[in-house]
Amino acid sequence: MSLDQALIARYLARQDADDLPVDLIVLMGSAVLESVEAAAELYHADRAPRILVSGGIGHSTHHLGEAASRRGLEVETTGRPESHIFRELLISRYDVPPAAIAVEDQSSNCGENADFSRRMIDRPGRLLLIQDPTMQRRTHACFERSFRDLPGTRLISRAPLIPHIGPEHVSSGPDLPEIWSRKRFTSLLLGEIRRLRDDADGYGPRGRNFIDHVDIPEHVLAAYERVATAHPELVRAAGA
Repeated sequence: MSLDQALIARYLARQDADDLPVDLIVLMGSAVLESVEAAAELYHADRAPRILVSGGIGHSTHHLGEAASRRGLEVETTGRPESHIFRELLISRYDVPPAAIAVEDQSSNCGENADFSRRMIDRPGRLLLIQDPTMQRRTHACFERSFRDLPGTRLISRAPLIPHIGPEHVSSGPDLPEIWSRKRFTSLLLGEIRRLRDDADGYGPRGRNFIDHVDIPEHVLAAYERVATAHPELVRAAGA
């Protein structure tokens, strides 16, 4: 079953071919602190001159607090938008100049990340999107819809990591700090495929119409069905 989960995870963690440099990194708030490091590394490598951090208070905010606590980071998370926490870490931990960082702090989901970021960008350019790897593909679809009224915009996705599924938890690699418990990670995978599917329960045009149609490969859907069959309790909990 771990192989099926790994297959789904690789699909969701969209990583486009290297097409850098870009005009702007759009860093989405999440509970994945590796995203902050990835954005900072690209900035310091002169692959982008600015970072827009997008994220208010949402369903992952308390998980971000837990992640910061596990890492022993001295940053206040209680009651703060995810973008403010990420901005503080970019400055204090990774030496990104404050003047290079803009903040969007009202969004609470992927669709709002895209819509509210669009309001702050008034000219076409090359945007690099960095998100929680389980949400990277859906985030890209949301940005495609929100930015289709700005011809000439080039969107590039770069998930900060491909999840490594260990016996007890999921991380960025062997012997590295936990990002998700196995149970939470499995639930996230099931929920993401449900949202990406273009059917009555999904987010595509045949469902809630939050994103355009996404072609999910048959082998990914087959892996999803096997994981869902093995974890009916998580299917019910996730509405998947």
